[in-house]
Amino acid sequence: MSFKTILVHAEAGSASDHRVRLALRIADLFDASVTGLGAEAFGPMISSDYATADGAVIEAVRERIAADLPAAEKRFHELAAGRSAVDWVSGEDYPDKMLALCARGADLIVTDRPARGEAATFAAKPAELVMEAGTPVLLTADLKAEFLGERVVVAWKDTRESRRALADALPFLMRAQSVVVVAVCGEAHTRNAQPGLRDVARRLARHGVSAAVEVVPQGKESIAQALEDAANRHGADLIVSGAYGHARMREWLLGGVTEDLIAACSKHLLLSH
Repeated sequence: MSFKTILVHAEAGSASDHRVRLALRIADLFDASVTGLGAEAFGPMISSDYATADGAVIEAVRERIAADLPAAEKRFHELAAGRSAVDWVSGEDYPDKMLALCARGADLIVTDRPARGEAATFAAKPAELVMEAGTPVLLTADLKAEFLGERVVVAWKDTRESRRALADALPFLMRAQSVVVVAVCGEAHTRNAQPGLRDVARRLARHGVSAAVEVVPQGKESIAQALEDAANRHGADLIVSGAYGHARMREWLLGGVTEDLIAACSKHLLLSH
C-alpha cells in the first residue's frame, strides 16, 4: 500500500510554502505525484445603500482572484522545480470545497490550520475538508517542523472512524520505525480496551508493522493532550486519529477530541473519517 497522488492547496506568495514542501516531502517518500490546487472564492456580500461602492468592492475581489490564481501556480511550480510528476488545477470556489472535489483523484490531502482571522474564501477549513473529502488529510505540524514519520502514535477507540484511520495510515505505519497504538480511557474501561488493542497489533503485524500498545488513563487533561503527551513520550512527530463529527445546518461540527487536535496539536496530524 502506498500514496501515489498527493493533493495540496497552494496560494500566492509564501503563505503555503510549508504545506507545499510537506506535500513534496511525502511525494519523495512514496514516489508519488503532487497536484497543486489554486482556489479562491467570491464570497457572499451584504449589500449597502451605495451601489457604486458595492460594485467597487466586488470588482476588487474579482481582480484579486484573477491575480492570485496565476501567482499561486507560478509559486507552486517554483517550489516543485525539477520534478516531472506534478500537476496543477485551479478554480473560483472555496478551497475546502475544491479540495474535497479533487480528492477523487488523490490518495492524500496535505493542508494546515488557517491563520487566525483568515477568511474561508481564501483558506481551507480543516473540519469541512476532513469530513467531506473521503480521503485522509495530513495537517502540518506547528512551528514548521520537518516531517520524519519515523515514530507514529495512533489514537485508538473501537469505532468506525478509528478503524478507517488505521487503514488509511498504513503507508505511513509500514515505513515507520516505531508505532504505538494508544487508547485513552477511564480506569473502569482499561481492562476492556486490552483485547481490542491486541487485535489491532495483530492486524498491523500481518502488514509487517510491529506495533506496541498502550492504555493511558484519562486524568484531568483532555484526550487530545494525553495523545500529545504520548507522542512526546515516544518521540513521535505524527499522530493518526479518526475524525468525529456530524452535519448540522450545512456545516460540519466536530467532536471535542477532533476539534482539540486540530486546534492545538503540535505534531503532524493525519485525520480520516
